[in-house]
Amino acid sequence: MDPREEIRSRLDFKAVVERYVPLKPAGKGRWKGLCPFHNEKTPSFYVDEQKGMFYCFGCKAGGDAFKFVQMIEGVDFREALEKLAQETGVELPERGPAHRPSKDLIEVNRLALSYFRNHLEGAALAYLQRRGLEEATIERYALGFAPKRWDGLVNFLKRHDVPLKLGLEAGVLAEKDGRVYDRLRARVVFPIRDPMGRVVAFTGRALSDEDAPKYLNTPESDVFKKNRLLYGYPEARKSIRDRKRAIVVEGLFDVLALAQMGWTETVAVLGSALSPEQAKLLERAEAERLYLAFDADEAGRRATLAGLDVGVARRFLTFAVLLPEGRDPGDLLTDPGGKAAFARALDDALPEVEFRFAAAAEGADLNTAEGKRRVLEQLLPRLTDAEPFDPVAEALKAVIVDRLGLDPRALEDLVHSQRRRKRPVVERAQVAAATQDSGDRLLLLELDVIAQLLAVEPNQLADWVRYVEDHTWPPDDAFLAEFIRVAEEEGYKPRRILDRFAGRGEGGRLFERLMLSGSEHPAEHKEHLDKSLARLREGYLRRKRARLTAALKEDPERALEILKEIQELDHAIEAERRLYRANNGG
Repeated sequence: MDPREEIRSRLDFKAVVERYVPLKPAGKGRWKGLCPFHNEKTPSFYVDEQKGMFYCFGCKAGGDAFKFVQMIEGVDFREALEKLAQETGVELPERGPAHRPSKDLIEVNRLALSYFRNHLEGAALAYLQRRGLEEATIERYALGFAPKRWDGLVNFLKRHDVPLKLGLEAGVLAEKDGRVYDRLRARVVFPIRDPMGRVVAFTGRALSDEDAPKYLNTPESDVFKKNRLLYGYPEARKSIRDRKRAIVVEGLFDVLALAQMGWTETVAVLGSALSPEQAKLLERAEAERLYLAFDADEAGRRATLAGLDVGVARRFLTFAVLLPEGRDPGDLLTDPGGKAAFARALDDALPEVEFRFAAAAEGADLNTAEGKRRVLEQLLPRLTDAEPFDPVAEALKAVIVDRLGLDPRALEDLVHSQRRRKRPVVERAQVAAATQDSGDRLLLLELDVIAQLLAVEPNQLADWVRYVEDHTWPPDDAFLAEFIRVAEEEGYKPRRILDRFAGRGEGGRLFERLMLSGSEHPAEHKEHLDKSLARLREGYLRRKRARLTAALKEDPERALEILKEIQELDHAIEAERRLYRANNGG
């Protein structure tokens, strides 16, 4: 049996959801509660035990058990699969040679963390306390200490029968001239966790200036890629979801300080700026606003702009938090007025448009043509890279027009000319096509038919799919035609078919229709389906007619031939309408 199917067969889906959402009965096999993915006062979140699905009629979030865990825990599909497999006792097949060492490396890091935590005492603990950290913060983030000896961790791993080769692969050990030694020594240690909370790497902070560098990281490995993770993400995820925002900082101490002061939605980049992969993690945690609180120096300003430029970050409302020159959030913990100062900085955070303009205009004389040209040159890339109807780009245009005194039409012409040079013709055509929604009504009809198909008993699905195919003849480019192909490829297994459409817009609408559909007597089901098929056939005919009408304008030489086809289609459309009225007693 496919591992996903086996997990579903063993899993109590309602119990999984109830860990996060109190549920009340809402009909046979159905439950409802307040949606965990958006704020609401009236329950619009439903769970169907029989179908193994959830759906929120408010925010449109929906899917199966794997999707629920992905969304609520902020993990990817593989991580959700592993979590539920462990919970249900299902053995997952090996992922291949490239992935086999992963569990071993994570186990090495787990042991290393226990070693570091057991040595957090004396001068190391006093150092953290001087930095203002409380015991609860130290425990929550599992801080530790690497003693100064060269072979402390080496011997510890040996006692636990861990091959030194694995310690080297994990990066907690290093080798020089054939001698293996502890990579981190005389350092406070911060564990870096993946979204599932597993320790995958460490950062060590030197206690003494003599032990350069100040910060030392374990290297990237099979389980650690620094641009894909955020420090403090597992601890911050729930607060990010509850508050709909994330505060992004540079330093690890910044995370600890702000979290201790109450801003538990804080995470840190593990590099110089926010990466697309890190932004996607925040998106998974349902963040709607990003507050970039990087250092107040030039490097911090560049990091803020880089964070704003990350493509996926444009899905958020983004703000720049400006701190006093030379200060960072970690300094504020030991400052008596630090908490109030950061609260003010958050309240006064500059929206992306204001920060961009201020950064571009710094040092420029806006009273001169050269100064205006320089500012415009820096801002133009943000305008030319904008998606259609990008609100930030539109607001930025308004600021440029107002503060540089440019003519709005001249600015639009400039942006369009730059965009044409940058984008190929095909991409422009795709953007234009994406704004058209002419097939929406037809898609809804197809989704209604598919939802009725998926509501039948699984062992009858193949027969009903063939029945629909024989009675609609869907065009090759129709969504229903794709569904029929996928159903055949997946052996007419409903859950596997739905997996193929998860994450797509059509998939979300399909979940909604499935949650709305109920069980019917076979005779009633066929009657309902036949009515839907009549409407769908009419929809396909109307789409074909619209295409012929367009062809009539483009190919006048075939006018008579095309007009004849249109006339035949009109007769067919009227026949389908008569059939539909007859089925409805009209």
